[in-house]
Amino acid sequence: MRKLSIAAFIALGVLAGCNNAGNQSPNAGGQTPANANTAAGAANAPIPSAVSGSVTLKDPVEISQGSKLDIKLVDVSTPDVPIAAKTMDVSGNPPFNFSLDIDPAKIDRHRTYTINAVLTDGERRFLPALTAPVLTGGSAATAQITLSPEPTAGEKLKDEFAKLQGRIGGMKGVNGTYTTDDASIGWDAFAEHGKVVFVRVNTEYDKGGRTSVKYAFKDDKPMFAKQQGGATVGWDDSGSVIVNEKQGGGTLDDKELGPLHEAATKAFQMAQDKVDASKKK
Repeated sequence: MRKLSIAAFIALGVLAGCNNAGNQSPNAGGQTPANANTAAGAANAPIPSAVSGSVTLKDPVEISQGSKLDIKLVDVSTPDVPIAAKTMDVSGNPPFNFSLDIDPAKIDRHRTYTINAVLTDGERRFLPALTAPVLTGGSAATAQITLSPEPTAGEKLKDEFAKLQGRIGGMKGVNGTYTTDDASIGWDAFAEHGKVVFVRVNTEYDKGGRTSVKYAFKDDKPMFAKQQGGATVGWDDSGSVIVNEKQGGGTLDDKELGPLHEAATKAFQMAQDKVDASKKK
């Protein structure tokens, strides 16, 4: 009898444990019913009528008067068509806070939305390195966005010139000399795929003194000119000046820019003629 009682007691204990386990077991998604209800409640919460946040810069810098901050809410599948947008006048030191009104009816809970921010300060633009999701997929209606400076067109051109100059050692080279009424000129040039892309011109004047200029070319047109101890000038694809700097400060005026462009064009043609002649030999 005693053995029977012990066995019955054990059986009752196992049965109770099974009942408790059944009551607390997770559902198919790994959530308890309470957690599932919480998640479902969050997913079905009303879409707010605004998103807000702040914009900071990766590297602290004071923003000039007249700068613009563009804020857009976009569907990541169609980023060129903003759901809502606004432009703010900003200046001084970030962060810059924003609030963007939206139409909740335009938000689909099954899609992904982000805040795009672009800060424009003169020629400089600041862009986000990371996306800032909001509203759906568990994201809040607020975003903290960090922007980094994008190189200006002039900075990109300077970088292109430096990289081109670094490659001339592997290019086909030609050289030559000539004289004018008051100077002796020596030059060497470098070509890629039969086209001159870099020319160095050294001038020695009969009265004393010398100058040295490096020219870079793109699509047979002057791209960059760098005078030793003088000016640095760069042109975009349309021929507009986007770099104009004198050593020590200041810029070249139109009367100086014109002759420099003409000198670059002359240097290109002189070098290209010699490259073309070398192909016929």
